[in-house]
Amino acid sequence: MHSDKSLLMVTISGKDRPGISASFSQILLHHGVEIIDIEQASLQDLLGLYMLLDLNRASQSKDSVIKDLLYEASQMDLHLNFRLYAPEEVSSLTGRNLSVLTHFGGTAALASIARILSEEKVNIEMISSIDHNGELAMELTINVKGVHASRVRKRLLGESRQKGFDLALQSMVAFRKNKRLVCFDMDSTLIQQEIINLLADRRGVRREVARITEKAMRGDFDFEESLLQRVAMLKGLSVEEMRSVCDEVELNPGVKQVIRTLKWMGYKLAVVSGGFQFFTDHLKERLDLDFAFANRLQIKDQKVTGKLEGDIVDDTAKARIVSRIACEEGIQMDQVACVGDGANDVLMLGQAGLSIAYNAKKRLDDVADAALGASGMTNILHLLGINETDIEAANRDQDC
Repeated sequence: MHSDKSLLMVTISGKDRPGISASFSQILLHHGVEIIDIEQASLQDLLGLYMLLDLNRASQSKDSVIKDLLYEASQMDLHLNFRLYAPEEVSSLTGRNLSVLTHFGGTAALASIARILSEEKVNIEMISSIDHNGELAMELTINVKGVHASRVRKRLLGESRQKGFDLALQSMVAFRKNKRLVCFDMDSTLIQQEIINLLADRRGVRREVARITEKAMRGDFDFEESLLQRVAMLKGLSVEEMRSVCDEVELNPGVKQVIRTLKWMGYKLAVVSGGFQFFTDHLKERLDLDFAFANRLQIKDQKVTGKLEGDIVDDTAKARIVSRIACEEGIQMDQVACVGDGANDVLMLGQAGLSIAYNAKKRLDDVADAALGASGMTNILHLLGINETDIEAANRDQDC
């Protein structure tokens, strides 16, 4: 048998206008009623207000509280429904593990996402829309308590890749935490090309370099060994030829807008690459970034010797560099966002508060919070909570 039903669930709907929440909260205050849970949504000019109320300490009877709420709703031409519950009939708020799922794919994407969530027994607690460059994007608050969260994430990211829409899944805690540092990979992330392929073209060794790259991707070579072999083939390349390669580098669509807006918002920005410092330095100057890290080609008499100088920047080093930047800037790792596309970005992304796989290899699905396609760079701004007004203001400021 249930204990005394002391919890009141109230749902209020009707035409939205200022003062509705104020009116009902005053009634609750007058009766000494505490709010346990509350949610309000407004779609166009229609309101949905939901409250779970604790009547245990009410100064008057339950009937008196309900009567006053019903009367106020009638006066405001609103519909009010209510139901009494015993405490054991209501799910505990501490029993929730909320995440925020953002997608940029309209109705088709929502249908795919909802199907997977249903199959995985994940409850959608709220859906809201956001304006994204004049198109509709959606944010879903979901409860992943008691489900196989990593499997849900992998299925959602795989679906977004297969169906061609952008998607992000962040814990509510991380979602609400303001990011302060964004670190980007360079090749195929900030820029469209792979620098080493452009350099190999200059030396006429594109096929040989590609063959080593393929072996490295199969796991026949580790990153360091494959990098050293490819660098050796660049011996004799002149500094002048490398400068001409800089002129060929094309930014990925949306990069300028993303960097401009993030700079305007006060973010620290870094490029951390397994490529070459000569080119990350060029990109740092071109985009006005704060930090640039990569491997250093040894140059003598204005020509590449075929060797590297200093420590090799591999996947472990990239993660360590990001961590060091954050530490030196007094930024917590859950306030760091990392963007990359390849296997050597796994560790860097894995430690970040927000990890974004950009036009990436499938392997990153295991660690990434977001999967963005080649045209989705500007979606990063919305994942960071930057709205259209801020983006427009950044653009105006740059044009002045």
